[in-house]
Amino acid sequence: MPENYKDFEAMMDSIEGNGPQTTLFALLTELGIALPPPEEVAEADLYEVLWEVINGMAELGAYLSSTNHLSDRELYALLWHDTLRADHPIVPEDWPMMTDIDILGGWSNEDIHNFLKYYADEEERRRFAAQGGDPIPDHVDPSYSRDHLLP
Repeated sequence: MPENYKDFEAMMDSIEGNGPQTTLFALLTELGIALPPPEEVAEADLYEVLWEVINGMAELGAYLSSTNHLSDRELYALLWHDTLRADHPIVPEDWPMMTDIDILGGWSNEDIHNFLKYYADEEERRRFAAQGGDPIPDHVDPSYSRDHLLP
């Protein structure tokens, strides 16, 4: 924790997006993690490349959730093209920060659909149905099982 108010204010500005920013892409690159374009990663190498990124993100305090509906290639492509390139605050090393990155956290219509289809329990599905709007999709077990392994 910063020792004086000015340092604390600077740290909070960074977290709120008003201070210096970087990207997880840049920070992972600084850690020496290779980030080849998704289309250049051979299928045989994809699992290793993806998990090196996931573990590198965790080392930086960024943790993923809601990934089971995506294949390894789809998840890596989403991370490479979008998630890793989003602004990320630069905070002092003496005040580590944790970032939860829920793949469905944007709450777009597609995110809500995927949440209801793959992740929502019956109570959440009933609550959404009671609000009206689009029909609730039938539940489908996600095709992949990775979330329980995420750091």
